[in-house]
Amino acid sequence: MAHDKERRRSSQTTKEAILNAARRTFIEKGFDAAGLREITAAAGVNAALVNRYFGSKENLFRKAVVPELNIDALLAGDRETFGKRAATFFARSDVAGEDTDPTLAFIRSAGSAYVNKTVSKAIHRQIVLPLAEWLGGEDAEQRAALIVAHMTGFETLRRVVGLDSLSQDHAETVILRFARVLQSYVDDKH
Repeated sequence: MAHDKERRRSSQTTKEAILNAARRTFIEKGFDAAGLREITAAAGVNAALVNRYFGSKENLFRKAVVPELNIDALLAGDRETFGKRAATFFARSDVAGEDTDPTLAFIRSAGSAYVNKTVSKAIHRQIVLPLAEWLGGEDAEQRAALIVAHMTGFETLRRVVGLDSLSQDHAETVILRFARVLQSYVDDKH
């Protein structure tokens, strides 16, 4: 009995190590450039364990990265301040903390047909639909998708491309301008 408990704990620890290594690698390199051997070496496990626990690289990506999407923090607050809240979140997000941001894995994996399909479904279900419900009104889903498109574009230019005019050095003016754009979708009911 104690042996089974130890094996389960070891199994769970191994799965977590693989997921953490995969998350970091997918965020750093994207789906296509991330190798299973690289991931398992970083996790300190045998490559065969990916198939045992996850079945495929695609399932590993889905388990390691996709569940991380959550827009609740941006929706917690007044509608009148959504634009400023969202713009502040993105403009002040720590570029140095890139190794934990699942958004970067999606952006860096955009060329993969599997990832595009998976990410599209995840973004729609986990971000666009809750945002649309929160927005309400006519064309809420389209407005939510436009907000997400702006935020994704901002993240891409700031964190992946490294566009200086969007850096934290310019945060105050970026927040002011970006907030107006995002808020316009919240305020537009038709």
